Amino acid sequence: MSPVNRSLLRAGLALLMLYLAVSVFAGWCLPGLLLHAPLPSRRRGEVETRLAALSTVREHWTVHPVSAGTARLRVHWLHRPGAKGAAILLHGFGDDALGAAPRLQDLPGLDVLCFTFRGRDADPSLPTTLGGHEREDVVAVVHFLEGAGWPRPRQVLVGSSQGAGVALLALADLEPEGGPLAGALLESPFMDLRDAARQYLRGTLGPIEVLARPAERVGIWRAGRIARFDPEGVSPLRASRGLRTPVALLAGEADRVTPLAGVQAIARNLPDLTVVPGAAHLEAGSRLSGGWKGWADPRLRRWGLSP
Repeated sequence: MSPVNRSLLRAGLALLMLYLAVSVFAGWCLPGLLLHAPLPSRRRGEVETRLAALSTVREHWTVHPVSAGTARLRVHWLHRPGAKGAAILLHGFGDDALGAAPRLQDLPGLDVLCFTFRGRDADPSLPTTLGGHEREDVVAVVHFLEGAGWPRPRQVLVGSSQGAGVALLALADLEPEGGPLAGALLESPFMDLRDAARQYLRGTLGPIEVLARPAERVGIWRAGRIARFDPEGVSPLRASRGLRTPVALLAGEADRVTPLAGVQAIARNLPDLTVVPGAAHLEAGSRLSGGWKGWADPRLRRWGLSP
């Protein structure tokens, strides 16, 4: 081998070692982005005040502590006269119960429950896992409603983005031990944890995200070790197989956060999919003729939950 070729080989090996070292370091730091998503800053009493503003004089809120494994949830329950059923609202990544609550205005014939995953509104230091543990929260709230006299055929899950993916994970846990729910209205669910991390980094890094793939693998593995969950089990796509709960999916054609291809993969198992041309992440409902409510109402009638 000529001296020039040896020099090129050494340089190539040095660059490869540097790339691998940077990938491992970046992967070691990546769990912080997943496990410690910031929550909206709320003033003391803001949640209760804003929830009260969303209700009418004939409706009232109660707050209930619900245990979900090691998590302690504060479940806000809007009681409505003559409600046909109860909707459990599931918020997106980096959001909280209040972020999901305005959807109650599109569900006039139902009681509505909302909460912050993992009880992070009380303790923001608790890790987020995109469903690794959050699925337990949904299962616990469904059981709480059953104990309060609301059987599963009168319960519906309503989720967006992270909340939509968590709903599918929770249904896969719930159905074997107690049967299906009345239905689920889900906008832009993520396909699995690996794809969600990839899309998050792609939004930050652009086309060079492909160079971060080793870091993604290290980061997801380490996040699972830190928060004690199985990253491979966080797959709404896998969870969607064989579900008996009727599920309606809504997606934007131009969604870059939870791309349409992932939602379409889920829809191969759950074929009630509405795609809105040109809509970006969580814009689909607002760009439909009749809005999100116009999309949801015929499904709720079909499931026996319409006023």
